[in-house]
Amino acid sequence: MEKMTAEKAKEIMGKGFHCSQVVFAYGAEKLGMDVNEALKLSGGLGGGCYNGDSCGAVTGAAMALGLKYGFSNLTPDIKAQNAILVGKVKKFNAIFKERYGATLCREILGYDMGTPEGLKMIAETKATKNCPAMCAGACDILDELFAED
Repeated sequence: MEKMTAEKAKEIMGKGFHCSQVVFAYGAEKLGMDVNEALKLSGGLGGGCYNGDSCGAVTGAAMALGLKYGFSNLTPDIKAQNAILVGKVKKFNAIFKERYGATLCREILGYDMGTPEGLKMIAETKATKNCPAMCAGACDILDELFAED
């Protein structure tokens, strides 16, 4: 998949997709997962699960990291693999927070998407205008973490 840019993320989001979908589908495609399945799977995570919690770009990235570094009952050394996954997710969160100031959607946007008042203010102030750039940045961080191996 080609590098994610703010323009490409804006185009995808303009079609109605969420930040979580942009980031997870990007990572999932790099890892060989079907993009349509990735888009469906991550659709419920936008806007901090639509109540301002963890930014969808962050949760989408965590899912992509889980796809690459996760474990199952078929993993021989679950504890060691879990440590790798936890380390990657924590590193992603630290880098994202350093670059964008927060990992919570309501802190990034300045309004709580989980309230009618917050939704109104988000629309009035166009608070999501920077979301495509943050999605592209989240994809860059994923690329950095994937390249560490």
